[in-house]
Amino acid sequence: MSEETIKAHATGHNGDIDFDINVTDNHIDDIKVTKNSETPAIFNQAFDKLKNNIVRQQSFDIDAISGASVMTQAILDSGKKALKDKSIVPDAHKDKEEHKDITLDVDVAVIGSGMAGLMAACRALSMGKKVLVLEKNGYLGGASILNGSNVVGTGSRVAKQLFGKEADKDSAQRLVADITRECRGTNYPMLSNLLADNIGKAVDFITQFADLTYQKAETQTIEHSVDRQIEMPSESSYELATKVAKAFEEKGGQILLDARVEQLNKDDAGNLISLVAEGKHQTTHVNFRSLVLAAGGWGAHDYETHKTDIPYYGPMTSTGDYFNFAKNMNLVSRNLDWYKVYPHGLEVEPGSAKLTTYSTKEVSDMGAIFVNKAGKRIVNESAPYTHFRDAIAAEKDKVAYIVMDQKMWDRFYELMLKYGFTAGEVQRFFDLDGKKSPVLVKGDLKTVAEKAGIDPQALQETMAKYTEDVKEGSDTEFHRDAKFLHEYEGDTYYVIEQKLRFCTTLGGYETDDKMQLLDKDFHTVNNFFAAGELIGGANGHDSMPSMMNSWSYASGLVAGTSAADNTNDNYQTQEDETDAVSGASER
Repeated sequence: MSEETIKAHATGHNGDIDFDINVTDNHIDDIKVTKNSETPAIFNQAFDKLKNNIVRQQSFDIDAISGASVMTQAILDSGKKALKDKSIVPDAHKDKEEHKDITLDVDVAVIGSGMAGLMAACRALSMGKKVLVLEKNGYLGGASILNGSNVVGTGSRVAKQLFGKEADKDSAQRLVADITRECRGTNYPMLSNLLADNIGKAVDFITQFADLTYQKAETQTIEHSVDRQIEMPSESSYELATKVAKAFEEKGGQILLDARVEQLNKDDAGNLISLVAEGKHQTTHVNFRSLVLAAGGWGAHDYETHKTDIPYYGPMTSTGDYFNFAKNMNLVSRNLDWYKVYPHGLEVEPGSAKLTTYSTKEVSDMGAIFVNKAGKRIVNESAPYTHFRDAIAAEKDKVAYIVMDQKMWDRFYELMLKYGFTAGEVQRFFDLDGKKSPVLVKGDLKTVAEKAGIDPQALQETMAKYTEDVKEGSDTEFHRDAKFLHEYEGDTYYVIEQKLRFCTTLGGYETDDKMQLLDKDFHTVNNFFAAGELIGGANGHDSMPSMMNSWSYASGLVAGTSAADNTNDNYQTQEDETDAVSGASER
């Protein structure tokens, strides 16, 4: 018996992927990743599925995973080459790939497996309905798994347990007032009230349904006028999505991955009654009484078509497919050029960014300052994020830099690893030594300034002035609250680049207060409901931290309830497919 470990290297979406292939006598026993820079929530799901397929079929000559095709195809190609170089030929027994054509009959169908879709599906299931979730990717979670698990707990029993008397200060009215203030009145009151009135109910519902545990969020951001943000103890949105999906399936729900909806069908009376979804090896026809559209945003589409020059950090699968497959539903939309722009981001690849929101907030509270290339402070670092955004946008190069000491950096780095970065990825950034974006440099003050391209003399003067203000307990330049003024320690400094970036789109389709979609004449569309990011207006042009997740919870709960109720009144006969009118647009 001959055992061997073969090392392979691939280039994924975000960088290097190293993995070992364990082989015994030409048999692939296991594949273990030793290094990667991919987004953990996507990589873990996609790689586990890929590995199982490889080991089961004893071949790297198999399908990549939908929605993670760049990464998984790179692994397949590299693994295939590594075995060939070692003259190892496993006894492959590939799965039969005959294309299937199936039909499913359900009460409620849900398009999209982000938290909005999962919430809607769980709610409808809890009301005794037969529910199917369709996801075009080969993994769960949509854009939700790229965010933290934090939401607001306004009005929930969970918040009362966590915050005690502090929770009594909060209310739906107060949350709406905060939303309105932070987005400068650009929100739609009906949707904002729907969010605020239902977020507590949604939190309590999903906590019980999926046996979840919440804690006070590690970061309570200044945009909220009272402490109300909660999160999973792991702070992981991946854990949240997988736990909710598991509970949904265990209670009788069905999830279909690699099911890209391409067609909506109406009966002769114009009622939406069915859809067609395509996968690599299966065409699925779904007859339903209610449909919930929760397919996320379209940021990747606008990024790829150069409709915006703001770096994008969302999933590349947020392509707004529904603008095609739902085209004949004549839906009304608004504010399709609204993006949720954050100032806390690292441009990890040209045009592609990752968030540092939580890291930046934490070190700002510890006294870190923001400077521009001229070495001058640009903002009150403890102000709401919109102040950062506007200050960075006003810079000619639209770049700012955080200046930190060792203690601040240690905390910044800790939170980076919690929210989507890997240790290897961060080290790779430092290895760039400031020569290209993203700029992460370490050294004495003069050294970091020179490496980052910041005026060294001006930065020295800025730090001296700030140190003097800290000692006096008064920020004479930006009037920062004295409780956030802390003296820098030691002679080691870190300078970290910050750029504007976006993931979320804030416009979208319009609904009524039951999350039922409206057509261009502002009439409700029979049997058609929606939830999540593709419904714009609840948070206006600027959503506060935690509020997009909160919108997915609240809108999902309402959409799932309405979709389930609709099936009680909807006794239309499901017509044969030959009598349906295609909803697909020409491509």
